Amino acid sequence: MLKRVLAVILVSLMVLGLFTGCGNTKNTSAEKTPEKSEETEQEKGTTEEKEKKEVIIALSSDSLSLDPHDYDETVTNAINLHIFDTLIGYDARLQSTPALAEDWELKEDMLTWVFKLRKGVKFHNGNDFTADDVLYSYDRAKNNEISSNKSYVANIESMKKIDDYTIELVTPFPYSLLLSDLKNVMIIDKEYTEGMSDEEIALNPVGTGRYKFVEHVKEDHLDLTINEDFWGEKPTIEKVRFRPITNEATRTATMLSGEVDFTVDVAVRDVDRLKSSSDIDVIEQPSLRIIYLNLDGWRDDSPTVQKPNPLKDIRVRKAIYHAIDEDTIIKNVMNGQAYAAASYIPDVFVGHNPKIKRLQYDPEKAKSLLAEAGYPDGFTITLDAPNNRYVNDEQIAQSVASYLQKVGIKLELNLMPKSLFFKHITTLEDKTSFCMTGWADSGGEGAILLKDLLYTYGEKEGYGNVNRGYYTNPKLDELIDKAYQTSDIDERAQLVAEAAQIAADDVAYIPLHFQKDLFAKKKNISYTPRPNKYVFTWDMDIIE
Repeated sequence: MLKRVLAVILVSLMVLGLFTGCGNTKNTSAEKTPEKSEETEQEKGTTEEKEKKEVIIALSSDSLSLDPHDYDETVTNAINLHIFDTLIGYDARLQSTPALAEDWELKEDMLTWVFKLRKGVKFHNGNDFTADDVLYSYDRAKNNEISSNKSYVANIESMKKIDDYTIELVTPFPYSLLLSDLKNVMIIDKEYTEGMSDEEIALNPVGTGRYKFVEHVKEDHLDLTINEDFWGEKPTIEKVRFRPITNEATRTATMLSGEVDFTVDVAVRDVDRLKSSSDIDVIEQPSLRIIYLNLDGWRDDSPTVQKPNPLKDIRVRKAIYHAIDEDTIIKNVMNGQAYAAASYIPDVFVGHNPKIKRLQYDPEKAKSLLAEAGYPDGFTITLDAPNNRYVNDEQIAQSVASYLQKVGIKLELNLMPKSLFFKHITTLEDKTSFCMTGWADSGGEGAILLKDLLYTYGEKEGYGNVNRGYYTNPKLDELIDKAYQTSDIDERAQLVAEAAQIAADDVAYIPLHFQKDLFAKKKNISYTPRPNKYVFTWDMDIIE
């Protein structure tokens, strides 16, 4: 407990002493500086070197929480992974690499995993990292009410400490995807956090990662400084400031003015403008993130649609699908910077099914299906959507509303910032019947996507936690269970592809598009994006 109190005091002192000059802040001290007739070349070099070690990164939204188990969201995860480590890491191609576990072994029973932990690792407060911290973190991820990490530890049947630097995890069946799951669960300091409230943990984050927490002013900036005692290769960037700038025009302006060094989520309308600058590079790549609509079509009563629930009729779900002109949304709203989607599963993932096709835009077909289902005059429903999380999310939601109103569906838009949105649409809250959201996964496995997004909610602990439409199909559940027990990649791909086809036939959800990842950077910054869009400053360097 004493170490924890001293660590909190230390964090407070760091807040006062660091980053006072970040963000081009001018020196306002009244003390007169001694005159210098000439600056030596050595002093110039030292000053330039110091300036090169800091980057300011503009984000489209702020971190939702610095508690690494609270939210499973890209911006939040990417920031938290600067502060915390996981047992298993991954490289730029998303392949598993040693992190806090330096080695691991799967026993002959194909159920028992033994992980050798890295020795000599220190938390930012000076505490030693041991097996106790791993077991404590996994238990918290599994059992804490706020945890969004439950699905990643759902298939750990038991865990135990063998010694301070060895743990054993046992799965209920041969589970080849365990390493993919463990890439997502960050490790916290048991001694430091035990007895803390969730809020205290979020306000005073202490990990073993490459950077230490300095200060977070909500919706303004989040400052980090290098962890000089990091166990691995240290980044070249010593100080990082993340700046959430939700307004697209402002985000572009700060990049053009040089106020920030790097921008995530370039406004699609400003791509050409930024490309025309001689000081800026724009980076584009296909995204793993799908934007889609959830429909609560499997319950008699649903909170924001008239009763009886019209979404239970597959003809109504098909009508909604046919009513939306996704190609026009991509052209006019996304400025061509997106790809029409037919399934949750990207084409580079195990289990992608190329036979699944989008339902064509056909408003007359939509009207006919509504009439057949007994809704010739449509019905009333609310669409919940964020207005600052995904690229042009508010405009996309408005377009969806416009298309549905044209076929007679009276749609009320409920737009909100992401800080409110994700709590609102969680299955635990049960406040949404129809919502627009997005999802991306770094594991490369379609089985993981379908387990999280389509497996029957409440059927199995850690499964279907983001099945916000309460979709259920026992055959799909059975196929996902089999896929999780199948080590042969081709066989697993076939099982997942079959499950994906079942969901498409049921119109379990309505896919809209995969985003395109768009970044802007100053030309003197070297950076190659990762497929999952996680922006890590240790991937950056300053070019002389």
